[in-house]
Amino acid sequence: LHSVLTIVQDVTRRHVASAALAEEERRLRTVLDTLGEGVVMRDRSGKVILSNAAAARIFALSDAEMASFTLDKPLVHFLREDGDPFPPQELPSMRTLADGEGHSAVQGVVRHDGTVRWLWAHSKPILGAEGTPTAVVTSIADITRLREAETRLRLADKAIDHSADAIMVTTAEGQILRVNPAFTRVTGYTAEEVIGRTPALLRSGRHDATFYAAMWESVRRTGTWQGDIWNRRKDGSIFAERLSISAVRNTTGRLSHYVAVFSDVTEARVQEARFAHMAQHDSLTGLANRSLMEDRLLQAVRRADRSSRPLALLFLDLDRFKEINDTLGHAVGDALLKAVAVRLLACVRASDSVGRQAGDEFLILLPELEDPRQAGQVAGKIVAELAAPFTIDDHQIHTSFSIGIALFPTDAGDAETLRQHADTALYHAKAGGRNTYRYFTETMNADTRRRHESEQQLRVALAAGTLRMSYQPLRQMNDGRIIAMEAQCHWHDTRFGDMTPARFGDIAGDSALLIALDGWALETACREAARWHAHGATGVRVAVNLSLTALRSEALPATIKASLEAAGLPPSQLELEVLEAMLRDTESRLGDNLAQLKALGVRLVIDHFGSDQNTLTRLGQLGIDRLKIDRSFLADPDATSGNTGIVRTFVELGRNLGIEVVADGVDTDTQQSHVLAAGCSVGQGALLGPPMNAEEALLRLTAAPGINGK
Repeated sequence: LHSVLTIVQDVTRRHVASAALAEEERRLRTVLDTLGEGVVMRDRSGKVILSNAAAARIFALSDAEMASFTLDKPLVHFLREDGDPFPPQELPSMRTLADGEGHSAVQGVVRHDGTVRWLWAHSKPILGAEGTPTAVVTSIADITRLREAETRLRLADKAIDHSADAIMVTTAEGQILRVNPAFTRVTGYTAEEVIGRTPALLRSGRHDATFYAAMWESVRRTGTWQGDIWNRRKDGSIFAERLSISAVRNTTGRLSHYVAVFSDVTEARVQEARFAHMAQHDSLTGLANRSLMEDRLLQAVRRADRSSRPLALLFLDLDRFKEINDTLGHAVGDALLKAVAVRLLACVRASDSVGRQAGDEFLILLPELEDPRQAGQVAGKIVAELAAPFTIDDHQIHTSFSIGIALFPTDAGDAETLRQHADTALYHAKAGGRNTYRYFTETMNADTRRRHESEQQLRVALAAGTLRMSYQPLRQMNDGRIIAMEAQCHWHDTRFGDMTPARFGDIAGDSALLIALDGWALETACREAARWHAHGATGVRVAVNLSLTALRSEALPATIKASLEAAGLPPSQLELEVLEAMLRDTESRLGDNLAQLKALGVRLVIDHFGSDQNTLTRLGQLGIDRLKIDRSFLADPDATSGNTGIVRTFVELGRNLGIEVVADGVDTDTQQSHVLAAGCSVGQGALLGPPMNAEEALLRLTAAPGINGK
């Protein structure tokens, strides 16, 4: 080797350029990885040659998986916007490689873990020297949350538009932004007519500024308000709405909107008012009932006590009403009571109250009198007003009122004493010849003393065994067979004559005495029924009426059981008659007692059924065996289309509930025919057998074996 050729090349620039290129790539990578959107570059074969961290995150792939990500062997699956598979060749990136144009699309991607993300993909080509695509760059935005939000918005829109409740959205300043179709149905206003206006266009004028101030104060303090409000429709009609207002705040906590949701509750309010009126007013006359009058009297006494202005309470009793009822029938009697109520209302001021106590008894409350003599003037006006006869169903009816007057605070210092003294004055008005009025005087309290004496005499009669029992049959009207005998207690008082159980309640004010009377009635009736059975009338039950006081007594089940055992009478042969009105009693003891007696085997009968609509719901709960239709439904024998239909309805009700139905008050052949036509085969009344004493009852049951229940 004679010589060496050495070639030296300066590569400094190359190294500098290479370092600069690497630095540029790092910068590009840094820029790409800081982007929130994914970036993917593919070559003409579709292989990924560049991607950023966001893309790997979106596809849930590692960097290595991204580098080997090809569309012919995809690591993920693509979906169209409608959920169908998205063919790879139709993806924006592949379309751009094919035609050199930019393309965009919404696409779903199913990742390897099964989760789905929704993407907005936009592709642009990288063109070579000849202008043909050599690569494609796709930017990818994850729009999953946006799409879910849009879905929720669409659902919310659909829910709002299809809501049965009216919905109104306003700005924080109160301008209406949106209403739904239900708003238009309720108010009559279309969306175009209200958008941009304020809810004040609905105001009815029934609420004052204080009401609205309190409402918005609640919204500001708690973020919501709920309640009933009266508003006005486009046609001017007033309606009640149940309204809920909610304040809406944005992400910064600043108030942005109000949402009001309401429904038309006018009919419900009308029904509530109707039911409230029914609960406080007499169904026949429309006057205030006993409960409402008691409340008004209490309020009036409190006001009078504060104002020192007297008030008067008038207790009225329609003279000889029972005679009219018995002679002309209950339908005429009811019509008379309604006509009397109209005349009474015409005799008083708008500030006065007129109420029906019960039957033919009325109360009139006259508050804030200037002079106590005004009460007498009103009473005199009533007496004069009733002097003119009533014309009812071609009958000229003459009647009158006996009126007792008591004054507060002259005659009494509380409402109950005032009522008692008015009742005492009424007694003296009746005793004084009727058709007149009397002011209460202290000397009238002698009547109270006499009643006390009668109570003592009743105690003596009970102890001496001078009370008597009568028995009235219940018959199968098809064959005349007696199926039961109703027992009723009677007492002959030396001062007042023959006294019925209804009168006992007035005299026996002491609960213990009432319970003792009922206990005697039970023992006597059970003993007598056992005697019937011993003489062969084994199919005849005995029915006993008890007072509400006894029915509430905790000792009642034990008392009845002891009476049955002492007489040797099976429980199934005793029927306990309960007045329908007693079922309105709210004390749980009554219901518990009836349940215990039913479990013992005693039969339960509802007496005067149909006189109180509020008890229908309790029939199934109490295990009732028999319904005794109130005799008022048989009072008018000519009302075949009305009363017969009502009786038929009761019979059908009893049949559906598995309860026997009895018609009370079958006093004529015509009434019996109508009752039978209505499907009721069991009856009680003068036609089917009057009340009889114990010996007569035994003779009747044993003398005719074919009809005595054997």
